[in-house]
Amino acid sequence: MSKALILLHEKALRLSHPVFKVAPKDSQAIFIWDDDYFRKVNYSLKRLVFLYETLCELPIQLFRGATVEVVRTLQPSGLFIPETNHPIIQSLIAELQTFVPVVIVPEEAFVELEQDLDPRRFFQYWGKIKNRTSQKNGK
Repeated sequence: MSKALILLHEKALRLSHPVFKVAPKDSQAIFIWDDDYFRKVNYSLKRLVFLYETLCELPIQLFRGATVEVVRTLQPSGLFIPETNHPIIQSLIAELQTFVPVVIVPEEAFVELEQDLDPRRFFQYWGKIKNRTSQKNGK
């Protein structure tokens, strides 16, 4: 078996994602260009071009093929995958978990919330959140 891999998906294409802190330092980041997946999600050519251009800017290895089959071929010792609520990606992850250890890495919180906020009132909610994010970022 080879080393652990960071399997990125299009919902988390950035080097600042917490998956890069959690995965072992020698892990290789990969993206699998899965034509069947892209057909299922019905991405336009414009979106696919944007996605590809984004991938070209990242220091990751790009593979093409069916996600599960490519991972089987690579035989990683484990997979570190950014968390997502996308149902198709979740089903791929479930299938991957049948033959390789998978660690799902959650996103960092955008802001820490207090219990007294009422999200049903958007502008009141956003006004409070905006002030907290400004304070958190030192502005």
